[in-house]
Amino acid sequence: MRETPPPHRPAPNVLLFLSQGFEDLEAAAVISVCGWTRYREHLPAVHVTTAGLHEEVRGRFGTVVRPDLHVSAANPADYAALAIPGGFFSHGFDEAFDPALYRLIREVHAQGGTIATLCVGVLPVAEAGLLRGRRATTYPFSRNHDNPGRLRELGCTPTAGPIEVCDRIISCSGPSSSLDVAFLLLEGVVGRDAAQGVRRYMNGTKRGHSGEAL
Repeated sequence: MRETPPPHRPAPNVLLFLSQGFEDLEAAAVISVCGWTRYREHLPAVHVTTAGLHEEVRGRFGTVVRPDLHVSAANPADYAALAIPGGFFSHGFDEAFDPALYRLIREVHAQGGTIATLCVGVLPVAEAGLLRGRRATTYPFSRNHDNPGRLRELGCTPTAGPIEVCDRIISCSGPSSSLDVAFLLLEGVVGRDAAQGVRRYMNGTKRGHSGEAL
């Protein structure tokens, strides 16, 4: 008797929000780690959709992206996770404090999705009300902004980092943690074993990040 093949399941989708002045490495880490899920057929593929507030956004260090859609057009039900890189207030990151993004943050999290933030990307999550009574970390060296203080004002307990994970909300204190955050995001979407498999191929070794055999 011929077995019926399992039904095709669409690849889970990660929404990557990009403001003007986004931190280039933080955005690239999410795109690259998710992209590597397509390197081998046995890995569960993950798709990345970019969203913004303009037809074109420019990172602080020159990366130019034409987002796939306007953030207001994103349907939260389509996404397993939302990633928010930080950025530079001097180059337009203030636009991330937008009600349309707040809506996405709340609804993606409410449906069980992962929220991955990097650097000051955690601040819109706090403004959306999701960090009250929770822990998070953020970049502490902004020239004119007390980012940990703002978290505290919004009911969050700020930590020293470098990475904090609290109830499916990931935060980090700076761009040097970008790859680690991207792998935590991937783990939240496809599971630990699949995320370790991707890390193995990106490492170019037969061992995982902490030295365990894969």
